[in-house]
Amino acid sequence: MDFTYSIISALAIGFLGSLHCVGMCGGISGALATALKPATSPSAMADVSRRLAYQFMYSTGRLFSYAIAGGIAGFLGETITSGMPHGMSYLRTFAGIMLVLVGLYVSGWWMILSKLERVGTILWKRIAPITRQLMPVDTYPKALALGALWGWLPCGLVYSALSWSIGSGSTINGALLMLYFGIGTLPAMIGVGLFANILSDIARSKAMRSLAGLSLMIYGVWIIWGHIQPHMHH
Repeated sequence: MDFTYSIISALAIGFLGSLHCVGMCGGISGALATALKPATSPSAMADVSRRLAYQFMYSTGRLFSYAIAGGIAGFLGETITSGMPHGMSYLRTFAGIMLVLVGLYVSGWWMILSKLERVGTILWKRIAPITRQLMPVDTYPKALALGALWGWLPCGLVYSALSWSIGSGSTINGALLMLYFGIGTLPAMIGVGLFANILSDIARSKAMRSLAGLSLMIYGVWIIWGHIQPHMHH
């Protein structure tokens, strides 16, 4: 599978999947917006640009954490498959299966990935207390640090994107894929901080979530088929 395809899919998983996140974790982005100290400036425009700047810092921190996690996943994938014939192909098929599961999860048809999230809560329990020390968010470094910690929040979507990174073939590719995944989530996440109500209505609409889920599932099946087919002809 061409790496360009992988980048496009990482962006797609981030963008389509974050619609689900707005429904679920959008509260966090909204909470981060309210964690700011009240605006001192009387002008509404200055307040919006200040909120935007903080949202940008949160997201930069979050993307940094995603890239680190992606690099680790890519390195693992490379290590696992180094002596294995067709190893990469198996990993990519696995990524395709995960994509189908993400589709089911985003559409709300089958919440199997929420079981994965339970695993992540073990790590999150250790991180959560640190996040409280960063409140209220009154400086940019605090926002950056909070975003970086937020990147480790247990989320089935992030885990499935990580499974994608495992099949990327290298540390650099894994980090890049997770970075693009994070970029895909930006419109929804930054938007939530600014236009929370409009966005969560769109994201919660069943039709929108079904459409997003279906497109991810079709893509996942296409990838699985692409990797199974050559083996069928042997």
